Amino acid sequence: MEKKYSKKMHIAKMKRFIVALEKDKPFVIQVKNKKIRIPAEAEISIEFEKDGKGNELEFQIKW
Repeated sequence: MEKKYSKKMHIAKMKRFIVALEKDKPFVIQVKNKKIRIPAEAEISIEFEKDGKGNELEFQIKW
């Protein structure tokens, strides 16, 4: 499931996520009408991929 947002909307969502991380609180986000709850203890990583089509940077959250 993937949803593209404007830069302004993406920044707003990331700011909310950062505040939740700083406060060690869970984060709730809605993607395509589905609410997703990310617990405070979720594992966060960054992945970089480079291939013939271009570059990709992903912020991954696993729980």
